[in-house]
Amino acid sequence: MTLKIKKVGMKNPKTKVLGFASRAIANGTQEFSEVCELAGLNTTMNQAELEAAGKLIMQAAVRQLKDGKAVNLGPLGKIRPAVSGKWVEKAEDLALSDLTPKLNYVPSDELKAAISGAKLGWTTEAGTEDDNENGGDAGDDNTNSDNQGGGNNNPPSGELEG
Repeated sequence: MTLKIKKVGMKNPKTKVLGFASRAIANGTQEFSEVCELAGLNTTMNQAELEAAGKLIMQAAVRQLKDGKAVNLGPLGKIRPAVSGKWVEKAEDLALSDLTPKLNYVPSDELKAAISGAKLGWTTEAGTEDDNENGGDAGDDNTNSDNQGGGNNNPPSGELEG
């Protein structure tokens, strides 16, 4: 598997200097119902039963998160309540009104391993892969069967973010 990477022009959030960052580009989205259908292959459970079980697990996790508990989702990983806010020099300058609740997700080791061995390959705005000067094998064509090779090591002009 080659993980497609895009070079995106953006400002450094701290220094405001224009530069580039990298972003992984997904090869589409697998919908929950499709994941349930695939998970049910070679089992006695059908897609609807798996979807119902997934929704019940989600509802139970929501209840636990609302109680301020971290939730271990077994083979899916862990989620826990968190907050984001600004840094201040003095503790008395911290204010609850400056905090935003959020979730932190830590994938399981099995999920991490699913992409840990992936080769990295640059993708252009046109969606074709350049030769991989910094990762993967040049000419590796596992994710894009219509790759014409291009031979172009120049970064694509990314949209500015931030």
